[in-house]
Amino acid sequence: MRKFCNYLKTDLKRSVCSMKFLISIALMICVLLFSTLEGIALDTNVLYVFSIVMYGMPAMMILVCGAIAFADSFCEDIEHKYVIQQVIRGDIERYVSARILSIFFVTMLSVTFGMFLFASILHFKLAWVDVSGLQYDHIIHAGGLRFFLIHKWYSLYYFCYGIQHSILAGILALWAAYFSMFISNRMLVLSAPMIQYYFMDYILSALSSGKLSLAAIFSPSNNIFLNDFLSVLLVVMIAVMNLILLRKLLIRKLRRKICE
Repeated sequence: MRKFCNYLKTDLKRSVCSMKFLISIALMICVLLFSTLEGIALDTNVLYVFSIVMYGMPAMMILVCGAIAFADSFCEDIEHKYVIQQVIRGDIERYVSARILSIFFVTMLSVTFGMFLFASILHFKLAWVDVSGLQYDHIIHAGGLRFFLIHKWYSLYYFCYGIQHSILAGILALWAAYFSMFISNRMLVLSAPMIQYYFMDYILSALSSGKLSLAAIFSPSNNIFLNDFLSVLLVVMIAVMNLILLRKLLIRKLRRKICE
């Protein structure tokens, strides 16, 4: 357990105290701000603008920005032979477990803060919500995280919105880290989340006859169970299953990589 904590502490310090982490957040805010220039009415409220921006391409671009923070860390470790030193000092299972958690939580952190800061910037000129607006009415009746809107905890709503969307970003960043074991091109690795999103969304829609999508599951603007707790629980369960699966896949692939 002590070795695992040392790995985790080192990874978190390396990722959070880096320029890539700050660049990830800054790019995210820039992407979201630029997307407001595409004919969106900016005389409404934050909830309306935020919901429109998070529908479509900007939501996918955020996944790429989140991956910049630490998704290519396996690439760097293998390229500089750092992984061999780390495994010798401890063991491969603890090393992979710590790295997976680091990639997942650092990606979540960057996406959450990027989205929250974007909403906060909008709030300088716009009201948080318009309770008589159609967007507010839709979320209150069929959206998620309604608890925060009902109790007028608007800033917490956008922060928790970022957390829920960042779980998807964290999952896709981990899969990008796994693909980095096969792809030596770092740019392709960083763009992998958006590519994955497109194909996973297409497959999910095909299997469910168009009833399900990644946005329906991970976006708080939707609530597939019409129950906030169950909808969030589904997101958490999907994340846990991906973490367990990717841990096994990465350990197996890394052992082969070291033996090559």
